[in-house]
Amino acid sequence: MKEQPNPPLVSVVIPCYKQAHFLPQAIESALSQTHRPVEVIVVDDGSPDNTAAVVARYPQVRYLRQENRGLGGARNSGFRISKGEYILFLDADDRFMPDAAAAHLSCFAKHPDAGFVVGDIDNIALDGSYLGSPRFPLLEGFVYEDVLKVNHVANSIAVMWRRSVFEQLGGFQPSCSPAEDVELLLHASRLFRTAHHRSTVAQYRRYPGTLTRKGEVMLPAISRVMRLQRDIVKNNRRLLNARRQGYAYWRDYFGKETLKELFAHAVHGSPRGAATSLVTLLRYVGGRLFIWPWKYRRKIGRMVDSWFRRLRKRGDSHDVFTT
Repeated sequence: MKEQPNPPLVSVVIPCYKQAHFLPQAIESALSQTHRPVEVIVVDDGSPDNTAAVVARYPQVRYLRQENRGLGGARNSGFRISKGEYILFLDADDRFMPDAAAAHLSCFAKHPDAGFVVGDIDNIALDGSYLGSPRFPLLEGFVYEDVLKVNHVANSIAVMWRRSVFEQLGGFQPSCSPAEDVELLLHASRLFRTAHHRSTVAQYRRYPGTLTRKGEVMLPAISRVMRLQRDIVKNNRRLLNARRQGYAYWRDYFGKETLKELFAHAVHGSPRGAATSLVTLLRYVGGRLFIWPWKYRRKIGRMVDSWFRRLRKRGDSHDVFTT
């Protein structure tokens, strides 16, 4: 990308809640962008840890503390005090690649009619080691139908927004939490053109505590988002079919995460947690449980058998289920 005489300001908003131990890596990755100028804003979302002390090590970083409003609310607050013509959102446990902003801006330069652009990400483990590189199709133009069918955006950290577009969208919708990022991308792809590029812009940390692993929480939220889409597309048969495909995609994705949680609760002797997972599966997945691959059904069988053997070993099933 040619160097611009007056390069645009890029704002990086980093919400933080109970992740101060990761925060230095996120901040430093934002400050290390090859593009200049960049402003970095950390939103302390009522975090009980030492987030403020961590940010104080970086005098060039702006700090905002608020009562806990969740990830979407924290991102919106950071956006409101930002000044950049372009906006990036980075979670406190993730990291940007040094050329992230430059790669996004280069894509914008090639696609001046795009309202937002999307790059690739790498997955990393809790310790930062490399796990893999998911790759999604390179979309361009109005791609609502494509995004409605299946997740074509790896993560919100892979997206750069024009400020004017984010303002028109109204930000992240708290009513869709914690699937507000999916709702925003669907909203944006319905109203604005986009362009995707092949540059790796961020590293997404995958570990059990991340939202994408919390099927019990995500299944109801994503179902709510997809119900909203049904109201939008109800008069368009093609889009209705796309929505059905998308709903099935998300239901299976987070359904299997919920199933993993069910297994974990059973293994750790938490009948109440297992019951919650099971109720969530029955409500939002229902009969699709019986058409999932045989390996899942076999695993359920082994889990149930193990559970009953443990109950017999303890000798008092009443005590187990009231623990």
